[in-house]
Amino acid sequence: MRLILLSLVLIALVGVAFFLVDTQGIASWAAEQQRGFQHQMAQAVRGLRSGDAGAWLVLMGAAGAYGFMHAVGPGHGKAVIGGVGVASSISAWRLLSLSLISSLAQALWAIIIVYGGFAVLSLSARTMTTLAEDYLAPASYLAISAIGLVLIWRGVRALVHQMRNDGHDRAHAHDHHHDHSHDHHHVECGCHAHGPSPDAVARVTSLRDAIILVASIAIRPCTGAIFLLVIAWQMDIRAAGAAAVVVMGLGTASLTSLVALSSVAARGVAIASFKRAGLMRFVLSGLQITTGALIVWISLLMLRIAGL
Repeated sequence: MRLILLSLVLIALVGVAFFLVDTQGIASWAAEQQRGFQHQMAQAVRGLRSGDAGAWLVLMGAAGAYGFMHAVGPGHGKAVIGGVGVASSISAWRLLSLSLISSLAQALWAIIIVYGGFAVLSLSARTMTTLAEDYLAPASYLAISAIGLVLIWRGVRALVHQMRNDGHDRAHAHDHHHDHSHDHHHVECGCHAHGPSPDAVARVTSLRDAIILVASIAIRPCTGAIFLLVIAWQMDIRAAGAAAVVVMGLGTASLTSLVALSSVAARGVAIASFKRAGLMRFVLSGLQITTGALIVWISLLMLRIAGL
């Protein structure tokens, strides 16, 4: 019952925040800013082609700003990073590392698709865009949904573990009382570690977990990165295009890093608050189940928006 109440409180808080924030307005503003920076990137590429040395700095600056604004708009990377930060015991430094790695992996994947598609497979720009939007994007959303389901499963498993431990502790306390009534020379059994603790279950420490998290974000290349790489290839300034896409990834990482730090801080506040309320044993389980459900909902919503 306490876990249900905790989950309802968390969902209510998220819902209030969602309705108080003008998400549609933010998304529209971010899209407008992206179009402006995309135009600047196109002009800088043409400047590089004509031999303007200053165009290099303009291109890098516009690419980094585009990456940041791209992350501000609706996206799945923030949902995964923020969800893992809230629902697991991962450290801030580890989550920051995963934010940076996933953003750079997304940039590298875009370079591989575009330059590899042109050089090896002789694909057209339209074909590569279709590949990214119609195939890789749904695969990314499904992978994110799977992460949400894993969080739910881990939360339920931790809850079951806690309930079993509570039952064992009550039985152990009864045995303590019975034994002390007959024999005051009781010896501790030393068997209190009955499987992994909820905190251990909540950690994201394995290489497999990290790879899955990074892959779910990186599998869908940024549309702006594809646009820039196509132009760079056609104008024969491929090194500049690749460098700009990496800078674009760093711009995205700067925003997702802020989300990472915020999510870890929010988890700390939630744990401290519920600890004072006597619900500490159920906090991690509740956070995992609730956050996992929200991630699944977001991924399915994005699939629906994509028309799938």
